[in-house]
Amino acid sequence: MKLSEIIKIHHWLSVRETLFVIDPELLEFEKEYEQVFKTLNELKPEKTNIILIIDRHWEDGEPTEHAHVYGFDPSIGKLEPTPYLALEWTNWNKWLGFEIVEDSIDEWTELQIICHSMIEMTLDGFTEEDIEKTSRQIKSNINTIRTNYFNENLDDE
Repeated sequence: MKLSEIIKIHHWLSVRETLFVIDPELLEFEKEYEQVFKTLNELKPEKTNIILIIDRHWEDGEPTEHAHVYGFDPSIGKLEPTPYLALEWTNWNKWLGFEIVEDSIDEWTELQIICHSMIEMTLDGFTEEDIEKTSRQIKSNINTIRTNYFNENLDDE
């Protein structure tokens, strides 16, 4: 089952209710999440081989409503560091094309899968433009730090 398939069969009010059970603090961003949900319904899924995994978060040996959301890319070879991927900067068309791993389907309701995905998708902004801006800024900061470090080490020699 693909993420886009379950998004298409649910309505915002059901998603909203589940989202705020998972994390009541997100209520302050209700309009933003509603717009994200609307946008996801309008986008066309992009074909991808990435598999969506949503693992339950545990605290003090007890399950919580929170989750760890990440991707698995079966095309990454075993010689690479890991086939697991952080997804927060992934474009939303690609998210919609993710196949959901069976264990996640067994662990969560469809509404919970939608909500956990939306939470992960919006860690760095509520629009793809905001997320891209954050991504560019972080990459720029890394390059600045790398350049400064390199220059400092040259000066030491």
